[in-house]
Amino acid sequence: MNEGLGEERLTAHWAVLGKHPGQTMGYEVLRSSLPEDRASTYLWKASATGAPGGRDPEGELPWRVFLGRTDTHPEPVCASVEATWDGSTDGTGAPSYTWRLILLEWPEAGRTALTWSGIDRALLSEPPDLPGDAVPLTVTVSRTPPAELAAVVDELGFEWAAGVAALLLGNRQVAITPSPGKALPDVSDRVRVLDAVCSLLPYECRGWLSAATWTGQSQHDLRLFFASAARTGQITAVLGGSPPGEPRDETARAYLRGLRRLRVKTGDTTVIVEHLVTAAEPATAPRPGAALRALRDADLMDAVIEEIRSGGGTVEDVGRVLERHQAVSLDEGRLGTLTFFLVRSAHSGDAVAGSLLAEHWTGRTPSLLAQKILGAGTPALSFEHAHEYLGVVDHNVEPHRRGSFDELFNTLVEAPEPTHEWTGALIYMAENEWGRSTDRADRSLVRVPAVGKTWLKYLLAHKDRSLEPLDRLVQRARDDMAADVTPGWLRFAAVLLGEPLDLATATDAADFAEVAERGWRVTLEIAQAQRRPEVLGLMWPRLWRVARTQPELAESVEQLVPAGEPQTSGSVAADADLFCAAVRGGATEGMLRLERLTAQAELQDYAAVLIRRIQSDGELRRLMAEALLGGELSRNTWRVIDELSRALPDSLLPQLCEVLHGRLTGRGRLLNDLDVPAYLMEELAKRYDLGWLRPVHAFRKAVQDVAQYKELARIVLEAHGQGPLPAQLLDAIATWTLEVGEYNLEQLARFMDGLAASGRPGLELYAAVARGNRYGQLCDLLMRHSEDQKAWHERVLTELRHSRDPKTSRRWRL
Repeated sequence: MNEGLGEERLTAHWAVLGKHPGQTMGYEVLRSSLPEDRASTYLWKASATGAPGGRDPEGELPWRVFLGRTDTHPEPVCASVEATWDGSTDGTGAPSYTWRLILLEWPEAGRTALTWSGIDRALLSEPPDLPGDAVPLTVTVSRTPPAELAAVVDELGFEWAAGVAALLLGNRQVAITPSPGKALPDVSDRVRVLDAVCSLLPYECRGWLSAATWTGQSQHDLRLFFASAARTGQITAVLGGSPPGEPRDETARAYLRGLRRLRVKTGDTTVIVEHLVTAAEPATAPRPGAALRALRDADLMDAVIEEIRSGGGTVEDVGRVLERHQAVSLDEGRLGTLTFFLVRSAHSGDAVAGSLLAEHWTGRTPSLLAQKILGAGTPALSFEHAHEYLGVVDHNVEPHRRGSFDELFNTLVEAPEPTHEWTGALIYMAENEWGRSTDRADRSLVRVPAVGKTWLKYLLAHKDRSLEPLDRLVQRARDDMAADVTPGWLRFAAVLLGEPLDLATATDAADFAEVAERGWRVTLEIAQAQRRPEVLGLMWPRLWRVARTQPELAESVEQLVPAGEPQTSGSVAADADLFCAAVRGGATEGMLRLERLTAQAELQDYAAVLIRRIQSDGELRRLMAEALLGGELSRNTWRVIDELSRALPDSLLPQLCEVLHGRLTGRGRLLNDLDVPAYLMEELAKRYDLGWLRPVHAFRKAVQDVAQYKELARIVLEAHGQGPLPAQLLDAIATWTLEVGEYNLEQLARFMDGLAASGRPGLELYAAVARGNRYGQLCDLLMRHSEDQKAWHERVLTELRHSRDPKTSRRWRL
């Protein structure tokens, strides 16, 4: 090989189709270095173009046909067939034509990018002598310079040549016809035209292309050829005329657009031809897609960029671009376009795209992705992009480039747009979905209120919430917890997770719980899970107001501080009892947790909390009084009531008396007035409708203390002196009589009469009992007793009388 001249020594097969002298029958392969059946397939295909005729002056011999394949031998080759006539005739006197085949196998032809012009110059214009035996030729051929082919293209007109090439790619037959009144060029120039047109296609297309310098009137399937006119189904391309119409195939049209764009961009046809001649992989049929990719390789970067921006593109093409151009060398526009495409493709499941993204990740990539995310148009769309991009980086890039996720994530976290709420949601998503957190993100949660509260809102709203992120924040902010820079919600979170109660305030508790729609209930659930019932005190002020519209919070408090379990804190028990009672409108079975307290100090703490809660809230005082006196009144209850009454005598005693009055007068559970402390009885007795209470209570207390009849009589007489005996006192006397016996009522009446200054109040007591039907059972009992007493006394009188009469007296031995 002569490198300087661009020459190659190649092996060429040959064959000759013709007739022996005097032969009358058809043509046959006369000589060949190929098997006859293979040689004949190319020769017969070439001869199918027809025989020369005097009517076509442009069709003078020689004719040259170029073939890449045949139907029976589809393997690509580089073959040429020249038809000639030396003036000889056959046995019938008709002209005897000769077709000579020169065939180069594709590996050699493709390696040297041998074109039809090179074959024409080396083997056809000056054909070599054929050997005497059936051995291949060794020939020397020259490469056709791309500049030479490009010059012919420009001479023909780039638009015209490109249009014809695109039609061929669209699998059409194209007939090149002369312009009216103009002659076609000679045979070698026609070869140059054919070669120039095909130079605008990838070299691999010559594996299926076929061309001819002239064709007669016979039917054939050659793709590009000179002819006097196109036949049916063929496209006409007038030499020197306007470009032919565009192909119907969309990919072929895209190829034509690519040729035009590349010519405009480069301004040099040679560059295009130089590139296309390197695409030498053989093809046996038109492959518009492969040709388009080969064309794009000439300007691969911008072609791929344009295709991506138009909504197309492939991961394979992006990979090829990045193989040729280092990502760090690309401008931001191109790098961004390629990167965004890879992210989208990886998000759709393309593993190759993910690998390319990781391989070509640069220091500029995070900022480019962040710009794309933040420039999406709306916060919702930006968030969607952030979810997509971060997910791709976590799955595809981070395993190979540690820190890549944090780079993009921190860039987004510290961006001023779209909103702080957007940032808070992003930080939560990163940890919830990928377990990712950074110091810079945590700093934003602590220092920017809207960011932190949004993050907390999502944390509390998640049904399977983990408190580990919250605990991490508390630990990181521990040194600054008392400082103003620490948000209130985080201080309360610290308490919720075990820090001392005095670290936070009720305002901090509200700051925490009110970030979410169900925040109060969730906070109570967290407190229960963390076994921190103590935080109820911090939550109480705001929780009580919220519970007016969310009564179901009482259930959460009951779960946090179960009434049936031992109470370890009087303060917590008081808050829980008061809250549950208040939420339920005071309608409870009493303050149940109070009954579980055992130490005096706990009772004092209990009372102190109640005093603090109710002293400025009248409604709460009323509800507490109803709940406190609504159940069984134990010693603990009265102790607490004593503490409350001493602390709030003016505001609380009236409400306590109201509840006691109701219970003493039959509203609610019946109350034993003997259980009521004296000072409360005094307060109750002062009420207008409770004048009866003092004597009733005094009578019942005296009975309980087993007082003498005289004392009982004094109490009843004192009440009688103020008017008729109160019905409630009669009820107490009747109950007592039925319990201890009718004799006791008799003794009471006798002492009453004995103590009375005038009248017979004892008898009046009997009369009062007998009025109406209220005490029918007692009256029946008293009447039987009185009848028995009367009968007894009559017998006694009879005995006394008889004993004094000597006649009737009886002696008794005693």
